[in-house]
Amino acid sequence: MNKRLFGTLPCGTKIAIFTLTHGKSSAEIMTYGAAIVSLRPFGNVDVVGGYDCIEDYLADTSNQGAIIGRVANRIEGACFKMDNKVYHLVDNDNGNCLHGGGGFHQKVWQVNAYTQNSVTLSYYSPDGEDGFPAGLPVCVKYTLEDSALCIDYTAKPEGKTPIALTNHAYFNLDGFGKDIRKHKIQIAAERYTEVDERLIPNGNRPPVASTSLDFRKSRLIDDGTDAFTGYDHNMILSPTSFRSFHGVSLGLAAQAENDRLTLQVYTDQPGLQFYTGNFLGDGPCFKNGVPPIQYGAFCLEAQTEPNCIKKGIAIYDKGTTYSQHTVYKFNKLG
Repeated sequence: MNKRLFGTLPCGTKIAIFTLTHGKSSAEIMTYGAAIVSLRPFGNVDVVGGYDCIEDYLADTSNQGAIIGRVANRIEGACFKMDNKVYHLVDNDNGNCLHGGGGFHQKVWQVNAYTQNSVTLSYYSPDGEDGFPAGLPVCVKYTLEDSALCIDYTAKPEGKTPIALTNHAYFNLDGFGKDIRKHKIQIAAERYTEVDERLIPNGNRPPVASTSLDFRKSRLIDDGTDAFTGYDHNMILSPTSFRSFHGVSLGLAAQAENDRLTLQVYTDQPGLQFYTGNFLGDGPCFKNGVPPIQYGAFCLEAQTEPNCIKKGIAIYDKGTTYSQHTVYKFNKLG
């Protein structure tokens, strides 16, 4: 078993990294933010963004590799109404609440179990944290199975509350420091969530057909048909291919590839945030001193729809169980 000290927070809390191995593949998971620090499918290039020290994670604003909660993505007006009561949340996105405000990505998680190829982490979010009601115990298990990293989430609220989790890994199949626009992407989505200038859904869910968001067939991220400004959109999933992981049937949501490797995303979630690192370029250097660059990574975040709790979606009653399953699976080409 490989556990190492990664650093110490200003408050004195020590942060550890657990290394998972299976076959030639390896992954590193950190107790700060329950974040994926590195991922090397088949023992080759590290395809996940991250940093060399805890100080850089504290300075980071892009949520590299971390678990996001209580509610991923944006909540309009940094508030929501439930049972005739208005809950005010953290305003950290120009009047909106993004990724839970303070968020699970900035919390220290406890390790409940650890084997050579899996680690289970937990966090207890108290009633009122970041404005959300009811205490919430959350558990996330990472399992590395040769060419697949499986993420299993569970939570059981102590009272009625919204829950919508995701992982915010940044990928680059070429390795970091290189542009991802020549990766190919395919996404199993017939429609997408249209947003306004604040990136808040406007209620429309147009077809992807005849738009730059039509990734139903594999194509380059930047195919040169439009002036590229990047993507930051929720794709409404409609998978046609399914596979069982740990006895759970998951839909094939997306596939990314370069000339050597494919990344397949399987999930039971209704949406996938496709983000192309539009705002990377500032902040700490990545591992091994690699400078961040715009379009230097992409995200495929399995999720519920942004702003969903405004419509009463993703609200869980006391004692009910929230669960989510997402898998990042890799295959060699050639």
